[in-house]
Amino acid sequence: MAQKIAVVNQKGGVSKSTVVLCLGTGLANRGKKVLLVDLDAQGSLSISLGCDYPEKLPVTMAEIFQMMEHTPDSTDAVRGILSHSETLHYIAANRKMVFVEQKLSQTEGGEQFLKCFLSSVDAAYDYILLDCPPALGMVTVNALVAADWILIPTQLEYLAAKGLEQLLQTVVRIRRRANPELQILGILPTMVNPRTRDSRKVLRLLQDTYGNSIGILPCQIPYSVRVKELSSSTKSIYELDRNGKVAAAYEQLVDIVLKSTKAATEAGTGGCI
Repeated sequence: MAQKIAVVNQKGGVSKSTVVLCLGTGLANRGKKVLLVDLDAQGSLSISLGCDYPEKLPVTMAEIFQMMEHTPDSTDAVRGILSHSETLHYIAANRKMVFVEQKLSQTEGGEQFLKCFLSSVDAAYDYILLDCPPALGMVTVNALVAADWILIPTQLEYLAAKGLEQLLQTVVRIRRRANPELQILGILPTMVNPRTRDSRKVLRLLQDTYGNSIGILPCQIPYSVRVKELSSSTKSIYELDRNGKVAAAYEQLVDIVLKSTKAATEAGTGGCI
């Protein structure tokens, strides 16, 4: 059964899609079978994986959500799984996800649709990574209900750090109502420039506020122009700059994820409810 990790932050521009792409690729490079699920209407992850026109695909996450509403046991949904490499698969998203958000909010039991779908495919994978939209709407709620873990990337900016309060309140509600086994891998600082005073100040704020309760991951992702190239290239950061600091930070993140999920599995936690 796959370990499901939701990469979540309601603020946009904090590198959620990049984190999903680089972490997923890193896990696949270690021999793990990985499925990446794009839940964002912008389709940034899909485009970065080489899907230039996700709106032209016959089956995307929008169609899968619709299938789960009408025929939860439908096998047609698996047609949406695309192959990026032998060990790295993905499901694309497009602008139709905007309508999915509206529909889910009006549907009884709509928060369970993603969990229902993933339960039908997770036996084929070691890890499933969920790229959540920059909002705390019903699509993100679906991801939190379905996930075993959440990973919280954030820029070292004051407003981004303050926004974590609302996200963590949502996590508490999800734990109480639908997914008591949901665990937090930690807060992942992204696009870090340690030379700036603001970055150092916000990092101290995060450490003081969440260091003991949640944990700030040690693998801070440095700011790099090379990372920006990922959106226009089908190559991974390991190919673009294998010996660079960003690739090294993501390798460290892969190590943390492998260690944390292995420990939880051996302890009998971190599974689906």
